[in-house]
Amino acid sequence: MLGMILLGVAGVLVLFVGVVAKRPSAYHVERKLAVAAPAERVFGVLNDLHQFAGVLVLFGSPLEKLAPNMQRTIEGPAAGVGQSCSWSSKEAGKGQMTIEESVPGQKVLMKLEFVEPMKSTATCALTLASTPAGSFVTWSMEGNHNFIGKAFGMFMDMDNMLGADIEKGLARLKTIAEGNQVAMPVSR
Repeated sequence: MLGMILLGVAGVLVLFVGVVAKRPSAYHVERKLAVAAPAERVFGVLNDLHQFAGVLVLFGSPLEKLAPNMQRTIEGPAAGVGQSCSWSSKEAGKGQMTIEESVPGQKVLMKLEFVEPMKSTATCALTLASTPAGSFVTWSMEGNHNFIGKAFGMFMDMDNMLGADIEKGLARLKTIAEGNQVAMPVSR
């Protein structure tokens, strides 16, 4: 009897591993928002990680509220390509974001690397389009899940989970770019 139970558990485990292994690893999440500020002003927030760190939302909370005692370091140029922001805390884990491409008034591309609690890399593209009322921002995030991420994705809707953080980040960006709040500067 015990042998049959163990055999059944092993069969279910093999089936689960097989299903997870066949799931696609690539993901893409995208959200858009109109901002009543010129694209140049929005670009200024996106292209400077001192300001953008005040926009970023991870795990449902703004970075500075998630871990108030977080160690943060910004390195590289004052803004633009090569500027990076590293963070480390018990609550937010360890990671780094680096600006890899910057087209004034149009686009900022960032590499987002998580080291802890789970290693992963993603690309964030923030594109801008001028409109008569200001600008239109598109924030997309894409990457590849490892086996654990693919298994987690069977039980959680990744588009909703990551999308909610992007939506909160866009709302914070809108508030800052429209001049209703000053971005929390991050010291070097």
